[in-house]
Amino acid sequence: MDEHNSTRSANLTATEGPSLDEHITLTQAAKLAPGRPTPNCVWRWCREGVKAASGERVRLKHTRFGSRIFTTRQWLNDFGQALAEADAAHFDRTKELATRQRAKPLSTKRNTRQPRRGTNACSDAQRRHERAMQELEAEGL
Repeated sequence: MDEHNSTRSANLTATEGPSLDEHITLTQAAKLAPGRPTPNCVWRWCREGVKAASGERVRLKHTRFGSRIFTTRQWLNDFGQALAEADAAHFDRTKELATRQRAKPLSTKRNTRQPRRGTNACSDAQRRHERAMQELEAEGL
């Protein structure tokens, strides 16, 4: 009878889903995550993280028991939230910088500096070629 009850409770848990603090496999996490990423993708989130717009790496918290890797629904939710917050902070900073730059008065000075001539590789090569041809002509070749 106890075996039957434990099977029944396991079936209820499987249909209701794991609690926030219960460890789940990366395959289960992939099924719970929005967009249905592959378990391999969830593993990359654990190992390498995801690069936020600010360049910051956000990693999914995980734990290892033996050769198996687990996370929790709460850690998965925290990961998504941390990624969204990192992106929002970056876009807020970007928007603030753009506002500041628009507020700066434009300079009335014109750039009087002339561009350098003959600094690109083609003109340098051409100049060397012409010099070599002049030397050959001077030698009578």
